[in-house]
Amino acid sequence: MAASDVQSLAGEISKLIGADHVCTGETARQRYPGDQSWLTAIHAHHGKPLNQPDVVAAPGTTAEVAGIVAAAARMRIPITPLGGASGVQGAANANCGGLQLDLTRLDRVREIDTTSMTCTVEAGKNVSVFEKELNERGLSFTHYPASAEWATVGGSVAARGSGVLSTRYGNIQDHVLSLEVVLPDGGVVDLPSVPRHGVGPEMTQLFVGSEGTLGVVTAVRVKLRKLPVSRRFSVFRFPGLAEGIEAGRVIMTSGLRPAVMRLYDTAAATKSLERAVQAGLDGETMVLMVDGDHERLVEIEGTLCDEICIAHGGRPLSADIGRTWWERRYAFYHPPHAPELPQIWCTMDAVSDFTRIQALYDEVTRGIRESIEPRWGLTLKTHLSHWFEWGAMIYPRFIVPRGPDDLDEALALHDRIITAAVEGALRAGGVINDHHGVGMRLAPHLEAQFGAAGMKLMRGIKNGIDPDHLFCPGKLSMG
Repeated sequence: MAASDVQSLAGEISKLIGADHVCTGETARQRYPGDQSWLTAIHAHHGKPLNQPDVVAAPGTTAEVAGIVAAAARMRIPITPLGGASGVQGAANANCGGLQLDLTRLDRVREIDTTSMTCTVEAGKNVSVFEKELNERGLSFTHYPASAEWATVGGSVAARGSGVLSTRYGNIQDHVLSLEVVLPDGGVVDLPSVPRHGVGPEMTQLFVGSEGTLGVVTAVRVKLRKLPVSRRFSVFRFPGLAEGIEAGRVIMTSGLRPAVMRLYDTAAATKSLERAVQAGLDGETMVLMVDGDHERLVEIEGTLCDEICIAHGGRPLSADIGRTWWERRYAFYHPPHAPELPQIWCTMDAVSDFTRIQALYDEVTRGIRESIEPRWGLTLKTHLSHWFEWGAMIYPRFIVPRGPDDLDEALALHDRIITAAVEGALRAGGVINDHHGVGMRLAPHLEAQFGAAGMKLMRGIKNGIDPDHLFCPGKLSMG
């Protein structure tokens, strides 16, 4: 942006929300360094930050968001919404400059309906804080992402996020009933208050996973549940991953719904889970947790899950392993477990139906291992943690202990691994991402996933809603 445009936009926004909630230039870029992706970290390390906002505004109401968006639209200035900056794909970076909207001041709970068990909450509400406030009332959002202490409700919606309880309660799209959205011209739309209605296309889900490219989600109507009265844990050692997958398939296709079902391959069990639980794990391990409002039903469902695991070769281990994992489940995302530079790291969470799930695991993990020379010392740990009645996802996390010192060489090495994983997923008939979003990392691979006709459809939607391509330009490969 030209300096005069920066001054003009910042001045107009300051009149709307107060100068204390607006910053520009280098101050804005230092205060807002970008998301938690490796791409963001490595570029910042080399003095070439991906997040380059010219102006950052932190509105406090939907009306303020609408006014700011309308002002930017008149000036044809790009807009990038931002929540808790916990994303790992680079989606929230204002890499084309322009205006960045910090939505974290939109953090009010507008309504809790304990009859319908719903809640309308603003998009900037921190997920962990939201859950704690609900828990004080005996309620739960049931969306427990690993990023809960940073993520916002709106960010979870934008990236189509998931949490550790998804096998029972679903990914974020299953929690969302309706949205309030500010469109690229500054107009505000309140979508129908309940989902799956008969009044035309389901527009709410159009914005779920759109990563800010179609508008700004300012409020979300979500489902609530009572806090469970009982949680029952069990843990099994399987003779191989295939046996664990088959046990999981039978559980999911027979109508059982454990809240947690995490199946770790040997590397993940012995080098990741073991570090948290310290139980002497030596191979493929499944952690199960069943919860609910009726203790007798929890016991019955848990017992049935156990019987299925045993029938498929599972050897019972101490249930205390599961309880310890539950208590320490967020420890993996903090030092000394969390990766940091000069490492290269990423998670390639691909998903498929049960017919293809073993091939998906084989192709993606083989692709990652064979993508670069052994001298780089790549390590890979994979688990399956989100299960559906039709399939499951794999969560392969790779680390290169030390990447090249040169930025371009480091990016090239990273991209080789990502490309190999994507190609492996597509070969197996899977989908290249389950719940981390696309961002800057996977955008080059979207056409391989959707095909030319699919991309034409996506761009048609973008052109219809945001004809000037002001929202997150270039993201989702939509111009």
